[in-house]
Amino acid sequence: MHRGFHVVKRPSEGWEVQAAGTQGATSVHRTQADAVAAARRRALKSGGAEIVVHRADGRIRDADAVGAAALDERKRSGQVKRRRPSARAPRSDGPRTTLRLPPALLDVADRLAQELDVSRNDALLRLATRGARLYELEQNIAARRQQRWAAVVPGAVDIDAADLPSPEEARDAILTASEETSETAAS
Repeated sequence: MHRGFHVVKRPSEGWEVQAAGTQGATSVHRTQADAVAAARRRALKSGGAEIVVHRADGRIRDADAVGAAALDERKRSGQVKRRRPSARAPRSDGPRTTLRLPPALLDVADRLAQELDVSRNDALLRLATRGARLYELEQNIAARRQQRWAAVVPGAVDIDAADLPSPEEARDAILTASEETSETAAS
């Protein structure tokens, strides 16, 4: 594994990538982000290396090991946190989308992500999948309700369109039926 690359501020303008132990710039870039990306590419090409990102004043801002060899090294030393295999949401081959989330949904997604130790996107995918299952369940329940209503009240397939008596009509019918029952019992 290569010893590493440093991203440092140039004396004039821009940022440069330097290979560890050398004096000159390996590459020069307009922004720090571009320089970090270039250092990552070089680290991956070299089979893995450490990238040290410096602030404009020279202090170290960030350091990271990149590449397969670096990941293996971190796994051996126990620095890589192992996630539960079922923690991630299943991968989807569907289309990508960008959403603006209401703050309440974002809070729920963040709490779920923290609870399951997954990313916010994985938590949102789990919430959407659960919501889709609940929607399908509600649709199935409504269809069964209509089927059962049609079996009990022939001719009234749609419960919403059925001509049901008002509460007053139902009360009058019950009182009339109970009076008729009382008269029949008395005779």
